[in-house]
Amino acid sequence: MGLITRKKDTWIVAAAVVAFALWKLLSLHFRFGDENVYFYMSDAILRGAVPYKDFFLADPPFFVYFLAGFKALIGSHPMFFKVIPVLFDSLSAVLIYLILHKRDNAFAALAPVLYLFSFTVLSTSDYVTGAEVMIFLMLLAIYLDQREKHFLSGVFWALACLCKLYAGPALLGFLLYKLIAKEFKPAGKIVLGGLAATAVVLAPFLTFFPHQTFYDLVIHQFNRPIGIDKWSIWSVFAGFEWLLILSSVVGMFITKNRRWALPLIFSAAFFLLYRDLYYLYLHLMLPFMVILTVEAVAFLDEKGKGHEVKPAWAFIAIYAVASIYPIYSYLNVYGPQGVFDRPEEIATALKSAPGDLPVYGAQEVAPLVALMSGRKIFDNVIDTNTQNFAAGSQDLGQVSKKAVENGVYLVARVADYPNQNVSGVGFEGYFDAKIWKDSCQLYRSFDRTSPGDPLNKVVIYRCD
Repeated sequence: MGLITRKKDTWIVAAAVVAFALWKLLSLHFRFGDENVYFYMSDAILRGAVPYKDFFLADPPFFVYFLAGFKALIGSHPMFFKVIPVLFDSLSAVLIYLILHKRDNAFAALAPVLYLFSFTVLSTSDYVTGAEVMIFLMLLAIYLDQREKHFLSGVFWALACLCKLYAGPALLGFLLYKLIAKEFKPAGKIVLGGLAATAVVLAPFLTFFPHQTFYDLVIHQFNRPIGIDKWSIWSVFAGFEWLLILSSVVGMFITKNRRWALPLIFSAAFFLLYRDLYYLYLHLMLPFMVILTVEAVAFLDEKGKGHEVKPAWAFIAIYAVASIYPIYSYLNVYGPQGVFDRPEEIATALKSAPGDLPVYGAQEVAPLVALMSGRKIFDNVIDTNTQNFAAGSQDLGQVSKKAVENGVYLVARVADYPNQNVSGVGFEGYFDAKIWKDSCQLYRSFDRTSPGDPLNKVVIYRCD
């Protein structure tokens, strides 16, 4: 029956998921990143704060409410959140298998292995970004569509988009496939389900805070300046996923399956055009690339029957060898980057600091240590990504002045190299340098290095 029997499929899929989950769960670390913003926002929601009204949120609200619910059910320690990428990437791998199994693909069990041990999934699963939940919801929508649960499919497509907006192009590609296939009634039900879910989630915010909700979700996206060079991001992606890219393109042409090709094409086109691109966005394309690749393998297996050379097995062998370098690079280069060691030490220093001052500072550090120390974030300015200030969504001078007037502990990541005449540089994108010079004094300093990152210290300043 092709690669393996259906009974053995279950063992292959289970082994892949267990191996991935154990690997990731045994190496959980806090990271410098936006995940710390989401951790604090979920806590703020449980204390009664509302996105768009009480704090700036550049994303739709579903993910932070999901995190709040997760925290309420699982527990208060932020490390519990780190399980989410492992859990949802594993569930996504199972869904990819089920989608291919439904299509009687004899190589369906290969898909979870390709997906979970790709460089992209290994690297992005180190961070709690919402992408992993979004991809699960998208795949669940596709699975439900296969089961002819079209309205529910639309609900979960909408929730995926309400988790991360960049799921939208994949949805458009999927709907176009439905129209080309003349599946008008299912497409209509998907749209209705999506509109219903969107209305339920967004109606309270658009009703009570329409201006700020629209600004954060729409206007802010167009004002964001260019971040990391997107061609550098694409080159990293191509360098590690080149065989998956090539094989999925081959899969498009030899299987002629628009169901997977159009969402992939629409997503890739959007990422090529969108100027503020990050590597984790490209994760969205992986499920479609894996599905097309496995369909291409099944096609090769069918064509190779009766021949001495088995092209499907040859491809699998080549892929296994080609995967050695990306996995090695993740283990030795990319995986160690961004690790935030011993945040509890910084939190303890804040907890014992004199005065009942709130915390303000780097979004990749301050929210986490504030949460651990029990101190609140000043004025709910949780997301201090420098792009928010550069886009005008938050006023750097006004926030800095108000913080000093109130009194805050400024937690910052800085580059401090006295031998090179570099001292305390790195916070200027979210706190006014002149105000800092006039009003802030160093309270504590901690060496916290990360490979490839010039910011080598976390410091606490008292500003009042």
